[in-house]
Amino acid sequence: MSKVAELFKAPADAVTKGENDTFRLWEGYQEQASMWRIMAVAQLMTTPLLIILAIYLYATRSTILHVPAKPEPGIYAVSELQDSQFIATATEMVNLIASYQPLTARKQFIAAAEMVVEPALSKFKEDMLEIELNAIESTSRTQIFFVDPTKTTVERQGNNVTARLTGERLKLIGGKQVPTIITRFSITMTTNPRHRLNPNGIVVTNIIPENLSR
Repeated sequence: MSKVAELFKAPADAVTKGENDTFRLWEGYQEQASMWRIMAVAQLMTTPLLIILAIYLYATRSTILHVPAKPEPGIYAVSELQDSQFIATATEMVNLIASYQPLTARKQFIAAAEMVVEPALSKFKEDMLEIELNAIESTSRTQIFFVDPTKTTVERQGNNVTARLTGERLKLIGGKQVPTIITRFSITMTTNPRHRLNPNGIVVTNIIPENLSR
């Protein structure tokens, strides 16, 4: 092909290519326009349905508030409380007075005294807060009481409930372990007017430790 022919053909090819690119661009816009048209129609159809659904949900809504029961003043009868509640109080008492270290014993015994009422309170203060506490602090005695839950019993007598917790007492005196002792704690309880710090109103009226074996 001569150079003159090539010069005439080049503009023609450029025009043809430009027309093809323009056609492809128009097709792309046409597809995009069709897609937006479909989305607009779908939105137009679903919007009223969503509005109706929103109005229905608003009209039929119900508000549920879970409010804890207001504590009622007064006193629980012993018969209104479960054995497990008395066992929990007895276990707390035993943990405070039977598992301790020299640096924590005083704080624990004072906390235990708050659970005891007269006439047992006076004896508790004399035996535990004076005699026992002095012995613990002077000998650096550490004690751990391991409760055997399979031997726990509960006995009800009128307005009194006695929970008996049995287990092993492990003692360390001056860092040296002494032979373990099988001990049973009998914790007698009743109920007093309840309050925020004692919602069940359970109080301790007697504490009897009994060594069963060495």
